[in-house]
Amino acid sequence: MKLLSMRQQLLRWLLFGIIVSSTMTGILIFQHARGEMDELYDAHLQQLAMLLMHQLDAFDNDQIKPLAPSNTKLKNYWEEENYLIQIWDKSGHLRDFSSPVINLSSNAVPQQPHVGFHQPRLNGESWRIYRADGDHLIIQIAQPEIARRETIVDISIRLLLPLLLQIPLLTLIAWLAVRRGLRPLENLSHAVSQRAPNALSPLNEVSLPPDLKPLVHTLNELLGRLDGALKQQRHFVADAAHELRTPIAALQLQLDLLQRSHTQQDRDLSISALYKGVGRAKHLITQLLLIARSEARQTDDFTATIALEKIGKEALERHLPMARARNIDLGVTRMSADDFDCVPSDIEIVLDNLLSNAIRYTPPGGKVDLAIYRENKKTILEVIDSGVGIPHEERARIFDRFYRVLGLTDDTTPEGSGLGLAIVKTICDRDGATITVDSGPQGLGSHFKICWPK
Repeated sequence: MKLLSMRQQLLRWLLFGIIVSSTMTGILIFQHARGEMDELYDAHLQQLAMLLMHQLDAFDNDQIKPLAPSNTKLKNYWEEENYLIQIWDKSGHLRDFSSPVINLSSNAVPQQPHVGFHQPRLNGESWRIYRADGDHLIIQIAQPEIARRETIVDISIRLLLPLLLQIPLLTLIAWLAVRRGLRPLENLSHAVSQRAPNALSPLNEVSLPPDLKPLVHTLNELLGRLDGALKQQRHFVADAAHELRTPIAALQLQLDLLQRSHTQQDRDLSISALYKGVGRAKHLITQLLLIARSEARQTDDFTATIALEKIGKEALERHLPMARARNIDLGVTRMSADDFDCVPSDIEIVLDNLLSNAIRYTPPGGKVDLAIYRENKKTILEVIDSGVGIPHEERARIFDRFYRVLGLTDDTTPEGSGLGLAIVKTICDRDGATITVDSGPQGLGSHFKICWPK
């Protein structure tokens, strides 16, 4: 089904409204005109009857002369000015009868039972009759309804003719008004269509009508967010390319060393270095994919209800081998069995990055503790380590992409990608959670705390 444009819809509804309102107005005009004309004809009937009564009732029955014959030729049809006149005496004898139409018998319209207006139906035709009683006479003036209806219809058509003529005029005015009213929208559409794909500057809101300003304001906000997202994407691609260049260059160097090795020991060392380089590159690529997916995913996807205790135990099991390899005491300080409505993959990513960072930057023999619990209707996650800690002046930047605090690693510490905390911050911002960083117990190590709202 083809959809109509805004202009077509507006014109269709305006034309519909004009036709409906004109039709209703015409009906009201016709009804009013018919009522007024009926009252006017009734007044003529009554006046004619009273006039004849005033002239004839003063005479005795023997003195009443027949009505003078009309000089007008008799007709086969009734007109608006034609009336049937009947005069009876008090004894009920018809004394006179006058009709402008031929073949109408004197008893075609009987005497009505009382004074006033009557509307009987005689021989299939509706009549309007007025009876007036005097001292000696009964006068009855009658007229068929059809005689006055033709005149009423003719007068009503004349009254409705200007109303009918105004329909095309109002339609033309409506078309011009819609065309002029939609012109700012057409200009806005043209301005947007003429823009280059990379032109994301705000649209001009100054000269727009008030009705369009909210739409343009929303478009400008969208353009601003899109511009920010594209800039962020460009920076991300540039940073990713820069970060990937280093492990690739290191792999190339190790391959050159492997090619020039002459002894098995040198080849084993080169192969071991290659494995480490491949592992670092793999870890970096995995982190890049994670942050890309985290930013692209919608906030209401894949929500499930999971027990906090289950989340914590599974995270500890995943990181226990890494902790044992570095001689780190990985434990739990507090674990709640409450349910948590969340995106399971988000919580796993947050826990994996926080725990892996804590284990990586804690010297052998240190301690890493995990806590997951409910407090004040909030879900709280804490990771506390006894490692080297994060200097206070560096805490504002640790969530930036590819940012790594210098001087925290040594030869035994695996090199990170600088993306783990950025991924954690992205997920927290999207889910409405807050993340804070502080020193660990007694000022040693780091303490990461995340609070999810209800």
